Amino acid sequence: MNIKKTALTYNFDGDGNTSSITVSLSGNEGADYLNANMTVTAEDLTDGQTFDGLTMKAITTIAREKLAKSTAVSANA
Repeated sequence: MNIKKTALTYNFDGDGNTSSITVSLSGNEGADYLNANMTVTAEDLTDGQTFDGLTMKAITTIAREKLAKSTAVSANA
């Protein structure tokens, strides 16, 4: 399924610092479709990464990886 980024929203704390970034993702394949909002938080970043230093592409990659983990189906479920 081809999943596209449809929106990217920065969320700020009371001091104006980026607290998280929400990425909206959407895709469809025939009758199957997916819409998701994935919020990238500081816990999702690797050592040395900051919200201010990330490109839009890097943020989207993190959101896609988070979506894949969140929607993975366990064979034991």
